[in-house]
Amino acid sequence: MTSRNEFIVASTSQDLSEALGCSEDVVEDLRDKGIVASSGELWDVGPARDYLRDAAWAGGFWD
Repeated sequence: MTSRNEFIVASTSQDLSEALGCSEDVVEDLRDKGIVASSGELWDVGPARDYLRDAAWAGGFWD
């Protein structure tokens, strides 16, 4: 499965967590895993949205 590119501007972890609909702790986990990547304040969140969708479907973060 290929991941999609979806870019947003987020200046803080809180902005990014609000855009993704998850906690800042989850955002940090996604950063550590390399799932969400930035170029300054521009973030490619497509892969993170796919990951979070799949995790929610599987119950990964919300068990």
